[in-house]
Amino acid sequence: MNENNVNSRMQDKENKYVGSRSRKNRAKKRKNRIMNIVLVILIVVFIYSTYQVIMWLISDRQTKELEQGLFSNVVKEENNEDNEETITIDFEKLEEVNKDVIAWIKIEGTYINYPIMQGETDEYYLRKDINKKYNIAGSIFVDASTKSDFSDDNTVIYGHNMKNGRMFSNLLDIYNGKYGKDIYVEIYTKEGMNKYKVMASYIEKPTLPLIQKNFTDEEKENYINNAIEKSKIEFNCNRDFSKSIITLITCDTINTKRVVVQAIKE
Repeated sequence: MNENNVNSRMQDKENKYVGSRSRKNRAKKRKNRIMNIVLVILIVVFIYSTYQVIMWLISDRQTKELEQGLFSNVVKEENNEDNEETITIDFEKLEEVNKDVIAWIKIEGTYINYPIMQGETDEYYLRKDINKKYNIAGSIFVDASTKSDFSDDNTVIYGHNMKNGRMFSNLLDIYNGKYGKDIYVEIYTKEGMNKYKVMASYIEKPTLPLIQKNFTDEEKENYINNAIEKSKIEFNCNRDFSKSIITLITCDTINTKRVVVQAIKE
């Protein structure tokens, strides 16, 4: 074997060694890059989750402060002649805080006992409380284009589904039958109180017909019949097509669909 062949073989071995080491280094670098990316993602998720928890705790505290402070000062509970519990709302005090208050909603036996707001847009009170301060729980509010005196055929009212049971989270309980088949929604305005009886509850995708506010007589009859027919619970209610209705809307637990509860005026 001549010297050139020996040198050539040694060079081949060295090249293979260097190539193998280079591939291992590249693989190690790729692995390190992937691990770094995963680490960054985990850090971002942790920071975001921590932020969400902090905001939820702040929101929960703000909501409780409102309930124990302002709300308790403007709501007076009393019993009428039939020994039924009723409430009176001091709208003057509420309007001193915020003139966007148009009504108060209460559903007996639930946490739903809040002022109803109406902003210039549907987004305004999505994350603001009655003091117009940022609050992840937002406020209960009506559609911006709704008549504030509830004279539309269908008044749409929105609220968040909060994990602490506040705002409109009890709508899901109504949908699941927790409160039975005879449920009343009380709407208080400066002119007095109107009572609505729940007629339907169902899960729906956000759709335009859902927020239709006024109808012809035939449209209204079809709308009410359709709502009752697709309701999960067969509520005890009268199909008086001459009466107005209210539509209460919140998110489901995974925020992809809407929990809808509809009630007809007594």
